[in-house]
Amino acid sequence: GEHFVHNFESIVIVSIQTTRAGTLLLTSHSIYFHQTDDTIDVMTKEKFVSDGKNGPSRQDNKWKLNRLTDVHGRRSMLKSQALELFFANMEGLFLTFNGTKERDLFHAKLRGNCKAPLLRSFKSLNPRVVFKKSKLTELWRKRKISNFQYIMALNLMAGRTFNDITQYPVFPWVLADYTSETLDLSDNKIYRDLSKPVGALNPDRLAQLIDRYNDLDGFPEEEKFLYGSHYSSPGVVLHYLMRQEPYTSMHIALQSGRFDCADRLFFDMGGCWRSCNSSTSDVKELLPEFFSCPEIFENTNDFPFGETQTKMSVDSVKLPPWAKGSPHEFIRLHRLALESEYVSNNLHRWIDLIFGYKQRGPAALSAHNVFHYLSYEGSVDIDKVTDDLERKAIEGHIQNFGQTPSQLITKESHPSRSRREEEPTPLFKDLLLENMRCDTPKKQFGGPKQSVVGAIISLHALGDSIFAIHSDFTLCSYKLHHARGAVPFYFKNDKARVLESKDASLSHNMVRNENYSEGPSTGENHESKTFEKRRQPIRNISFTIALGANSSNSSSDPSHLLMSCGYFDDCVKIHSFDSLQLQSSQNGGHRGHINCLEVGDEGEMMVTGGADATCRIWVVDHDALAAAITDGFVKSSLVKEELEETKCFISHVLLGHVTPVCCVAICTKLDVVVSGSQDGSICIHNIRSGKFIRSLHIDATTKGVHESCAGNGIPVKKLAIHMDGSFVAHLRDGSLHVISINGQELCSAHTGEQLNAMIICPKSETLITGGDLGSVRIWKLHDLSLQCTVDVKKHGAITSLALTPSESQFLCIGSSNGLLSVFSRKNDVTIASSLFS
Repeated sequence: GEHFVHNFESIVIVSIQTTRAGTLLLTSHSIYFHQTDDTIDVMTKEKFVSDGKNGPSRQDNKWKLNRLTDVHGRRSMLKSQALELFFANMEGLFLTFNGTKERDLFHAKLRGNCKAPLLRSFKSLNPRVVFKKSKLTELWRKRKISNFQYIMALNLMAGRTFNDITQYPVFPWVLADYTSETLDLSDNKIYRDLSKPVGALNPDRLAQLIDRYNDLDGFPEEEKFLYGSHYSSPGVVLHYLMRQEPYTSMHIALQSGRFDCADRLFFDMGGCWRSCNSSTSDVKELLPEFFSCPEIFENTNDFPFGETQTKMSVDSVKLPPWAKGSPHEFIRLHRLALESEYVSNNLHRWIDLIFGYKQRGPAALSAHNVFHYLSYEGSVDIDKVTDDLERKAIEGHIQNFGQTPSQLITKESHPSRSRREEEPTPLFKDLLLENMRCDTPKKQFGGPKQSVVGAIISLHALGDSIFAIHSDFTLCSYKLHHARGAVPFYFKNDKARVLESKDASLSHNMVRNENYSEGPSTGENHESKTFEKRRQPIRNISFTIALGANSSNSSSDPSHLLMSCGYFDDCVKIHSFDSLQLQSSQNGGHRGHINCLEVGDEGEMMVTGGADATCRIWVVDHDALAAAITDGFVKSSLVKEELEETKCFISHVLLGHVTPVCCVAICTKLDVVVSGSQDGSICIHNIRSGKFIRSLHIDATTKGVHESCAGNGIPVKKLAIHMDGSFVAHLRDGSLHVISINGQELCSAHTGEQLNAMIICPKSETLITGGDLGSVRIWKLHDLSLQCTVDVKKHGAITSLALTPSESQFLCIGSSNGLLSVFSRKNDVTIASSLFS
C-alpha cells in the first residue's frame, strides 16, 4: 500500500505563466501538492487572473510516480535549488525548494523510498556529470542525431526549460542572408560566423563596446561586462513569440496592459537580423521555435499590433524572399540550414560560447563573450544579501535580464563533428534514375510459379532481414545486405513458415476476394465488386511488427511480436515472431470489426481503428508503461478479466469519428495519432494522454481542408506522419494532401490511382507511394513534386513497401503476384566501401 515518505514546506511550482506556493507531500506512490497562497502572475508579480474571470485561485494536485520518467536538476535565482520532473503522459513539473539541501533530500527520498519503475535519468543532478555520462556528444559526432536534437539536449542538460520564461532554451542564428530570392545551402557566404557571439559579429559595434568596457573603471574586475543585455531573457522570448498564447498575454502584461509600440515589435525577420548586428543593446539569439513552429510568424488571432511611424500596419512577420511568403517554407529551409554541412562543421564553436569553456573566465574575455555578472551561476548568494532593497534589485535583474546556461564543459573545446564522407548517402538523396536500379531476385518463395501464393500484403525490414507476409498467411524471410558486384546487394532465401491459426478466424476465401486479386491491373475483379456491396468495406488483413519493450533491432530477437487484425472474430492477434505461435487474441473492447492497426516507432505503443468509429491505444508488452498511462475509465471498464496472460493493454479509447475508422498512423516521438474514417474526417489525438486535439476533413467540392467533422468529406484511405509535424493523407479520389498537425494544408497532388502503400523517408524528405498502377513513385514531400517513377507493372499492383534500416538503404517492393523487388543505388567507388564487406 501507499505510505508517507516526507513533507516539504514552502515549495513553489513554476510554470511558463504562473507560480504557485504551497506544501508538498511525498508518498511511496505519489506527489501531493497543497497550495497555500494565491497563484501569482510571473510577469506582474500580482494575483493571476485568467481570461478576466476569477477562477479557483488555489488548487491541489496529485502526480503519480509510476508515470515519472526523468528528473533533472534545475536552478532558481541562479542557485541549484530546483528540480524538473517529466512524466510518461508528457507532463512536466518544475519545483523550486527552500535551498539546495531540501532539494537533494527530496531527490534522495524519491530515489530510495518511492516506486518509480519508469525512472531512467541519471542519479546525479549536476549538469556536467549528466552531460559526461549521456554520451550524446559521441552520437552527434557520428551523425546519429541531428544538430537540432543535440542543441535541444544540451539546453535540457544545462538547465533550460519550457516551464520557466527566465531560462528558456536558446538556439543560434545560423543564416546571415535574409534578402536573396533563393537560398543556396552549399554556399558558405550565407551563414553567420558561429565562432563569435552575436555581439561580436559586427567589428565596428564591437569596437564601441570594447571602449565602453575599458571605461568601466570604478567596477571590480569580475563585475565588468561587454554586453548590458543578454542573448536570452524573458523579454527576448516574448518579443519573438508574441503572436501566440500564452505569450501574447505575457507580452501585454510585461508592457503594462498593452502591446509595445509598433516600431519595437517583431515584424520583419531581416530587420530583426540587422538590429542584432548593429544595435549596442541587441545581442539576442533565437529560440527552438524558429526551426520547428511556423505558427509564431502568423497573426492567426488577428491581434491589433498597431502601425509603425512609417504608417506600416504590423500583422504577420515579413519573411525573407526565399521563403516565398510561406512560414512553413521558411521553417523547412531554416531547419535544412541548421542541418547543413557548414553548420555541422562549425556548431561546436557556438557550443563553446554558450555551454562550453568560452562561457566564463579568460577564454570568455578573449572571445568577447562577457555579460553582466548577475547572469552567471554562483555570482551571488541571494540568501546572504541582508539589505531588502538590494536583494529586490538583484532578484529583479536575475529574473528580467537574462541568465547564462549552466556550463557543461569547463576546460577544453567541444569536439567537432565527423566529416560527411563517413556517413552513407540515404537512398533518395540527390535522386538520379541513371544511378538507380530495380531488381526482382529470381529465387524467391513467393510468385506465380511458386508454392507460396497470393499478394505480399505486408513487408517489414529488421536488421538485414526482410519479412514478407503473403495473403495465404505464409511468413517468408530473406537475407538482404550490401554487395560489391554489379548487383549492389546479396539476396538469399531464409525460411517460409505458415502463421499458426488455432481457430477458423483466418478465412482464406476472404483474402482471395481481397483488393489484391489476380484480376486486371486495377486490382479488382467482378467477384470482389459484388462482394463489396454485401459487406462494406472489404476486410483487409493488416499486419505489423512490434519490437518488444527490451528488444534489440536484430531480426532474431525473441521478444518481437507479430500483430494482425482483420479476422472474422474481430480480434487483434498476437503471434510470437520466433515460433509463429498465437500468443493472444483480444478485441480491446472494440465492438465489431477492427479495420487497421499501426505500431509506433519505438514498438511499445499500438493504435487500432474499428468499425465502431473508435480508435484504441494499446501498450505492447510493457506493463509499467501500461500502468502509468492507462486512464481510469479504461481501467475500470475494460481490463477486469484480461489482466492475467495478456501481452497487450488498452490504455485509451479515442473518440471523434462517427463512421468506421479505415486508417491510422502513429508517431510516438511527436505523441500523435492521426486517424481517418469513411466519411472523410481526420482526427488528431495525443497518444499518451488520449486527448482529442482536432478534427478536419477535405471538402469534396472545394478540395480545401476544413476544421470539424465531415459533412461532405472524401473517404480517407492511407495516412503517414512526418517527424516535422505534418502528415500525408491519401483519399479515395486518388489525391494526396500534406497537412500540418495544426490543420493547415501545405500542398496537394493527384496520383490517378488507389494507393496500397505509402511511406515517408524522413532523412531525404521524400514520400514513396505504390498502388494499383504497379509503379513506385517518389515525391518531394514539401511540394509533392514527382521525383521519379519506378515501373514494376509486370508483377501487378504494388501491395506493400518497406525501407531497410541498414546504412545503405534498399527499398523493398511487394507486388500482387507475390514477388519481391529491390530498388537500390548502383555501386560506385564511394559506396562500394560500405559497411558490408
